[in-house]
Amino acid sequence: MLKIDLNLFQNFKCLRVLSLYGACLKELPITVDNLIHLRYLNTCNTGIKDLPNSLCNLYNLQTLILSSYITKLPANTCKLINLRHLDNSKARMKEMPPQMGKMKNLRKLYVFGVGKHDDGSNIKELGELQRLSGKLSLLNLENVQCINKDTTEVILKNKQDLSELELEWKYRHGAEDSEKERILLEQLCPHTNLNSLTITNYEGTSFPKWLGDSSFSKMVSLQLRNCDNCFSLPPLGQLPDLKNLQVECFGKISSVGPEFYGNTINPFRALESLSFQNMPEWQEWVIFEREVFSRLQKLYINDCPKLSGGVPVQLRSLTKLDISECEQLVASLPNSPDLHELLCTGKIQIPSGHHYKSLKSVRIEGGGDSILSFLPEFASLFRLEFCQCPDLVSFPSGGLCAPNLSQIVITKCRNLKSLPEGMHTHLPSLVSLQLQWCPELESFPEGGLPSNLQSLVIHKCEKLISRRMELGLQGLHSLRSFTVSNHPKELESFPEEALLPPNLTDFTIGYLPNLKSLNGKGFQPLTSLKNLRIWSCNNLDCLLEDVLPTSLCELDIYDCRLLKERYGNEEGEGRVKIAHIPRISIS
Repeated sequence: MLKIDLNLFQNFKCLRVLSLYGACLKELPITVDNLIHLRYLNTCNTGIKDLPNSLCNLYNLQTLILSSYITKLPANTCKLINLRHLDNSKARMKEMPPQMGKMKNLRKLYVFGVGKHDDGSNIKELGELQRLSGKLSLLNLENVQCINKDTTEVILKNKQDLSELELEWKYRHGAEDSEKERILLEQLCPHTNLNSLTITNYEGTSFPKWLGDSSFSKMVSLQLRNCDNCFSLPPLGQLPDLKNLQVECFGKISSVGPEFYGNTINPFRALESLSFQNMPEWQEWVIFEREVFSRLQKLYINDCPKLSGGVPVQLRSLTKLDISECEQLVASLPNSPDLHELLCTGKIQIPSGHHYKSLKSVRIEGGGDSILSFLPEFASLFRLEFCQCPDLVSFPSGGLCAPNLSQIVITKCRNLKSLPEGMHTHLPSLVSLQLQWCPELESFPEGGLPSNLQSLVIHKCEKLISRRMELGLQGLHSLRSFTVSNHPKELESFPEEALLPPNLTDFTIGYLPNLKSLNGKGFQPLTSLKNLRIWSCNNLDCLLEDVLPTSLCELDIYDCRLLKERYGNEEGEGRVKIAHIPRISIS
């Protein structure tokens, strides 16, 4: 950080702009008010924790940018009547100074924190700041103690230039007075020009009528988070231009139905992205009878363990569907001809007559095995992933005919015994294969792997690696990257002679606790090897320096105790023997 003696600035009484960004400062001098013409002051990225009261005498100051260490403003900040831009977005302010309503020229205020035991007067000061624009976050709303439900006070509704609003209460395990929170949210009704709204940790049992009112015709983004006391959602389908909706952590909602769509013929007519997350009691999604979600492109349903059915069937514009941790869900894939990306758990069916010729990526997690029989129809598929599918034992007879499939990832499928048949002919574009935690997998299919394969990972597949000499790896002439890891019982000496193809450029050996030596005859043919990574092999004490390929450019050793003792000292004898390798990392 740059060191600055602020006394130098006392000679520049006509100074109008002072940026201390990045300066090594912990405080501003009391005499800062001598800079009476100052218009702009930036303390960002400094160590300044407190601002002197004399700062409030800078009546011409228009822009004040605060450092991240500042927790409060001087009590007389309201005297800065010409201040237009107060950037406290990085500051750690818990409350605002009194009488801020006097700062009527203020246009930018990023965060407004409500102090403890506020009787309502502090937050009502916002009503006087009619020129506020852009983004505003109201924090610590739980501190508002006294709200008159019959009040006609205007707090936010007169701020037509606000575009983004965040309303946040501190997370609590149940509010003492949920009705008080509902009344407060009612009075925090913004102007209908608002574009984006986020409500977090609201503990009322219902939402006020303004939320979802069709008069908010410019609302494009809405996020509702951690509203655990609410029993139903507001009529958000009435928002005519809403494009992005996120609903997260509603612990008491069991059904989503007509109240969600509202009183409109074409609900959610502009919605493009919809997300439901962490709704532990949600059981039913009542589908609207008329056209709904006509423009929806992305749908996320995550961590809704009791949801049993009711996913919309007609989603013609959908390009991404993500359903995860919904164990009881029994549903059909929607009719979405433009679907590009699919992640699903639960029992997902594909109705007859539905085609997914645009599908590029499929991830099946914890279930969804019924989709397997339809995989041959996904001709445009690029990526296929299976994760934690205990019922996956084998693939459909005849294999997968996916000429464009380039990547397969299979993880934690503990009962899988075989890979798809005819991979060498049916999957000509496959370049990457990852096999992880598949203990019952014993071999590759007849004919081996596709000749174009470039990257292969075998992690924690004991039966497969025990038959490594039968896998035909040496014949994979396009293979450039190979990783073998987490095989504690096998591999005391590795790699064996004639195991790997000579064109290999990247080789990773990881967590082989019984590995005692590198096999020189296995390394000698690897004349193209550039990167060698060895990690968590604590019984390996030597690299066989004389047989390491001269092409090696990078050596990375991590968590290998004996290798670190031998090669860790840059001046040591062992390190000298490998000094010809340009980049060496030992940690």
